[in-house]
Amino acid sequence: MRKRFIFSGQVQGVGFRYQAKKLALRYGLAGWIKNENDGRVILVYEGALENIEKAIDYLKNFFYQKIKNIEAMEEKEEKLREFEIKF
Repeated sequence: MRKRFIFSGQVQGVGFRYQAKKLALRYGLAGWIKNENDGRVILVYEGALENIEKAIDYLKNFFYQKIKNIEAMEEKEEKLREFEIKF
């Protein structure tokens, strides 16, 4: 399963990308995360749906005061092998 999430709110400069990577390692997820110029963060996770949901739930709870909106969509899997923070 591959899902793309677009987070908006105060999600840059608060450790969001590093927390997402930590969760990817914890739950065996591949993918990437990147800050956008408009203040949003794009996160792609590939792996078991249950583990993606656990990671996203954790992010929502951990950053509940910072996240204003989350867009989610399924994408075609690319069989990624690791998780990367893109700059």
